Amino acid sequence: MLRPRFAKIIRDLKTDFTKSVLLVMAIAIGVFGIGSILGAYAVLKREMARNYLGTEPASTTIKIENGALDQSLLDGVRKIPGVLQTERHSTILARMKIGEDGYPLLLFVIDDFENMKTNKFTKISGAWPPPTGTMLVERTALTVMKSEEGGALMIKTPHGERKLVSISGIVHDPGLAPSWQEQTGYAYITLPTLHWLGEKQGFDELRVLLADGKSSLKPIEERSNIIADWIEGQGYEVHEVQIPPPRRHPHQAQMNTVLTLFIIFSFMTLILSASLVSTSLSNLMTKQVREIGVMKTIGANSIQISGLYLLMLLMICISAVVLGTPLSKMSAGLLIKQISILLNLNLFDASIPYWVSVVQAMAGILIPLSAAAIPVFRGSRITVQDALNNYGVSQKEFGKGGFESFLARLRILGDTFTLSLRNVFRNRSRLVLTLGLLAAGGGLFMTALNISKAWNVNLQKIYKYRYYDLEVRLNEAFPSDKLISRVRAIPGVKEVEAWGNSPTSFMKEARHDIIHTYPDKGHGSFTMVASPPATRMVKFPILGGRWLGPGNGNEVVLNHMALAQANHLKVSELVSLSVDGRPSEWKIIGFVEDLGSPATAYVSSSAFARISNTEGLTNMLRVSLSSRDRDTILLKTREIEKAIEKEGGSISITVTISLLRSAVGEHMKVLVGSLLAMAFLMAAVGVLGLMSTMGMNLFERTRELGVMRAIGATPRAIGQLIVMEGLIIVALSLVFAFILSLLLSWSIGNLIGNMSFRTPLPLSISPFALLGWTGLVFLGSILATIYPAWRVSRITTREALSY
Repeated sequence: MLRPRFAKIIRDLKTDFTKSVLLVMAIAIGVFGIGSILGAYAVLKREMARNYLGTEPASTTIKIENGALDQSLLDGVRKIPGVLQTERHSTILARMKIGEDGYPLLLFVIDDFENMKTNKFTKISGAWPPPTGTMLVERTALTVMKSEEGGALMIKTPHGERKLVSISGIVHDPGLAPSWQEQTGYAYITLPTLHWLGEKQGFDELRVLLADGKSSLKPIEERSNIIADWIEGQGYEVHEVQIPPPRRHPHQAQMNTVLTLFIIFSFMTLILSASLVSTSLSNLMTKQVREIGVMKTIGANSIQISGLYLLMLLMICISAVVLGTPLSKMSAGLLIKQISILLNLNLFDASIPYWVSVVQAMAGILIPLSAAAIPVFRGSRITVQDALNNYGVSQKEFGKGGFESFLARLRILGDTFTLSLRNVFRNRSRLVLTLGLLAAGGGLFMTALNISKAWNVNLQKIYKYRYYDLEVRLNEAFPSDKLISRVRAIPGVKEVEAWGNSPTSFMKEARHDIIHTYPDKGHGSFTMVASPPATRMVKFPILGGRWLGPGNGNEVVLNHMALAQANHLKVSELVSLSVDGRPSEWKIIGFVEDLGSPATAYVSSSAFARISNTEGLTNMLRVSLSSRDRDTILLKTREIEKAIEKEGGSISITVTISLLRSAVGEHMKVLVGSLLAMAFLMAAVGVLGLMSTMGMNLFERTRELGVMRAIGATPRAIGQLIVMEGLIIVALSLVFAFILSLLLSWSIGNLIGNMSFRTPLPLSISPFALLGWTGLVFLGSILATIYPAWRVSRITTREALSY
């Protein structure tokens, strides 16, 4: 036999079973969201550290100019205090031919495959080490290469001839971004294979693992300069020092930011769900106010009564946690898998830590209980007299105010609309909660699509401000006039300009160039680009100052990515830049927004030629074509490459605008998809809130609806009245959802834009977002009101008047 209080709780839950299920679902949605995102965050953070740190990433890489490192130098560096490990490497940017097209290929030359000390990678299959004339390929590169183990690719290094190189094995290198993201191949070879390919150089990179490599950049820079000075004392010339952010995966900051944002949204969803539950519980106490009076009459106190309702809520919360937790683990597993692919991670342990379930359970129980505590305690303190004399909620006050009188006089769309509008505003606190739930879901839904559109707008800027279709970089400077005339003669070529480029860095107090880049030479790189006078190939938006003018003075325009590396710089300020290890001083004349490029310093062609001693030569062409059709660009790219090679030029890399856009666009697919998933969760809570509101509104007006039935209102007319109320609430919520979406789109756009492009995303309004949410929420409102309307239509007049 159940104790009376437990029997009452079970009876209350069973009496309105549908609403009890809705409350469980509302909390379960919040628990599900928290568990999905928090579980993914916990696993990915752990696995990212395990993958990346497991490679023993070098604290610093010192690149030697025109030399080959011997083993005795490594042994000497290892004796310097603070040095744990040393290893020699070399990295070559080659070209691989895929079908008829050429793609960049990073060749990592490994000294000893059997005893790697830094930037390690692991074997998946095949030969180890790769035999001479073959290469190991990073697993994500197979997609770009359109090949497999045992296949072969035509490879050309900067100073060698084309040779067919077999893929002798597959490896995994978690220190690199997926190949398909960067549109670049990754391969690993021995030094004999490099010589077989036609290159004469030896190992020219000294990778060093430092004892203080786990700390900030400053001690690493200081130690790197000491090592570089010692190396120069041995007769070597140090070209540059490469220091990646210590112990941080290239995409770690982005992942942390995005998942933290989603965790915040998940807790917002649960808080909204808790507000819905709190209001529903308060409404239940209003419905049972006479029962509360009877319980107090027979001796119950306020603490016991509030404990009774909180115990009921606890049972709902526990049910929600039991329902939401296993589903969230499944969802987290899918999200973990998707992001691990995006980050090129191996999942050594995909198990979600136990503390995630603990946080889920505590949040799913404590947040709703905390939200309901105040209204429950307030409702339990009602006196016996007030409880037994209660005649309903807000019926005594509603209709007497000026606002209600104004609503009563409205005759815009007929009496049904006017009556529905007045009914909507009967319980304003409940209306505010419902509007908040719907506005939050709608705001996030529209924000996700707005961010997606803003991202595409930014991608379109890659085309909009670049009037060239193809960029060709050469391994060595070549007479510009010969190349321009040769390429210009190709049918379909509209314009050709000779540019120039060279790695550069901001000069600091130290004597050596220090750049903060990863082994792929892409993340964190800084380039000086020479622009011809009055170029017609680019027209970037000016952020400050002006673009380059005629003349050969040492004037420089920095793009926004370079400005992000040294944000203290201002127009008219002098800055020291290194070109091929030689320091030079430049006057900043402007800043530009240059989406799709790494950090870049734009200078005039004449100034660049003077600094780099390349007068009349070029190592980069930019070509504008008559047609911007993707297939046409690919066809003309092949013709241009053949023409340049026939002239004697050695191509390093060709980059089409479409390839650049694809590489940038691949980075955000998971983010936008996750935003939409969160939006649908909040939308579901909003629709549940609308169903709860409509159900409670109808309960409070049961007698009123009975009177309407008594004086001739048909069930159809009453149903139309109820549906109209739901549609009015939805229409009001659209206004607030749109305003909220503008605020969220602006703030999240700033966050994502600065994270990805170092510049905010533009505020873009997606028409589909507004139309899609309008259709979705109106459909939800119809579904939310059909059931309450159906229930009311089945109540007889006698039953309604007896409430």
